Amino acid sequence: MILFILFLLFLQPVAEPTQLVRADDKSIRYTGRFDFSDRANPRFMYSGCTISAGFMGTSIAIKLKDDSLRNWFNVRIDDQLFKLESADSSGIYQLARDLPDKAHRITITRRTESHGGTTTFEGFIIDPGKTLYPLPRITRTIEFIGNSLTCGYGNEGKSREEHFKYETENADLAYGALVAKKLNANYVAICRSGIGMLQSYDGNKDFVQPKLYDEIVAGSNAQWDYAANQPDVVVIELGANDLVKTLDSALFVNTYIAFVKKLRSQYSDADIICASGPNLPGDSTSTFQSYIRSVQSRFAPADKKVHYFDFGSIDANGSDWHQNLKEHQHMANGLIPYIKKLKNW
Repeated sequence: MILFILFLLFLQPVAEPTQLVRADDKSIRYTGRFDFSDRANPRFMYSGCTISAGFMGTSIAIKLKDDSLRNWFNVRIDDQLFKLESADSSGIYQLARDLPDKAHRITITRRTESHGGTTTFEGFIIDPGKTLYPLPRITRTIEFIGNSLTCGYGNEGKSREEHFKYETENADLAYGALVAKKLNANYVAICRSGIGMLQSYDGNKDFVQPKLYDEIVAGSNAQWDYAANQPDVVVIELGANDLVKTLDSALFVNTYIAFVKKLRSQYSDADIICASGPNLPGDSTSTFQSYIRSVQSRFAPADKKVHYFDFGSIDANGSDWHQNLKEHQHMANGLIPYIKKLKNW
């Protein structure tokens, strides 16, 4: 197994580009939700959004403009993994120099979630006379709809007592991304910390997935093309935040049912997994589970592709009582065989 070494990429200014390959080059692959209103300057805000391509030559830089200058990205070049902070207002980052003059692969994945702001990708800067080439396409897709857990909130935090920092959020190692990688599927995440199905962590009835799910980036009127982006599986990880405040259980279940119906209207053939948990060790309550089971049971007679899954009991030792890397792996280890059997993958 190849071991990836994770380290902070020291940013270096790049001279005037000798060859800019624009973001609308057909060799560049995008995974996740991107606003392509301007094809040469796609924008994105969700955790796990990924840009990838092959390139020829000895060096590569990227034009990546971040409106908050606080987001973090994982950059993979061949078998090396780098951690990039988008803190340069110029938006130009040198990613590699003095590589062997041959074919290489590059992947850039957003680690941080939507409240970090919107990022605009403008293209790659490569050696004069060199080109990009398309990487093999992955045909499977899993979409994860969730809250901070799906975002990977604080999963690189050292303890429960450590508070949130952008640099310790790594969507690339959240349970959903781990599941998708293991099953050789594209990973799409629609997630925000604190969000719920009926109400958010603080009881806000407007900060909920049914009202915000269609948004691609904040402030954009762009419409997501569901017909052209059909997942094989959708996993819904919502409900924990709803339970923090007093909750109307019937209204919660009915709202959840309506949201699943919306998903079915746009994804006619996808398997939809309604997930509950995880519960902390020692928590024997089954309220969460009973609500989600009620949702799934309403579809069982007619729609056999709506399923129930329980993450079970998993501790939370990351920042602010969120799951850490080991615990995300535990979650993934439970979901992987479930989906594998469901889809015969």
